[in-house]
Amino acid sequence: MKNILIIAGSDSVGGAGMQADIKTCEAFGCYCATAITAITAQNTNGVSGVLAVAPEILDAQLKMIDDELCIDAVKIGMLFNAELIKVVKTWLERVSSRVPIVIDPVCVAKSGAKLLQDDALNELKELLKFATIATPNLDEAKILNLDFNNLPCDILLKRTNLSEICEDSLFYKDGKIVKFQETLLEPNIMHGAGCSFSSAIACGLALKNELENSIKNAKKFITNSIKYAYKTNFGVRLLNHKKGIYE
Repeated sequence: MKNILIIAGSDSVGGAGMQADIKTCEAFGCYCATAITAITAQNTNGVSGVLAVAPEILDAQLKMIDDELCIDAVKIGMLFNAELIKVVKTWLERVSSRVPIVIDPVCVAKSGAKLLQDDALNELKELLKFATIATPNLDEAKILNLDFNNLPCDILLKRTNLSEICEDSLFYKDGKIVKFQETLLEPNIMHGAGCSFSSAIACGLALKNELENSIKNAKKFITNSIKYAYKTNFGVRLLNHKKGIYE
């Protein structure tokens, strides 16, 4: 069994963040270790509060996991502030050369709530140089002001086409571009799809799949999870991770 380390925030409604990451890893048959960066009070309608963990607690979590497990891939999500990013950077400087790193540069929730402090933006952008691949959506790419002629890592830009299909575009550092398409299902807005997608890619890389194959499998997983998604009181559905892997 492959070991995936998730560094991310917690989502109280369980559809995104750390909870979605754990469900995704289990669906792919991987073991999931977690280093929590922040606790959020949220649901699909919004975020009412964020409490970041102390940097020394994040550092301690990473050290304890390192002592126990041989990590096969890392997925990084919500980091929230510059102090936490610095802890992760120090850790990545030591491990990034030997394990795949997937960074989902979480900046803003779908509800519009900020999940990254303004003064941490440059630190997050600097972190991308350690990534095997980063998975921003269009809004996050704009916030990060990514230069696609001089990328810090391979970039999978999510939701570049939402006409009759759901298309993501992989921009390699060498300039090559590859498109990935799946059926566009209703509703278009899902809670936790981005978190789950990046975790699914991390699982694929841990399982020794090639990058493009990992992305294809992750897109199919998300499509199936949306197809069988759960209804909520606010109309935004929650992914059914148990169904994602089986169709």
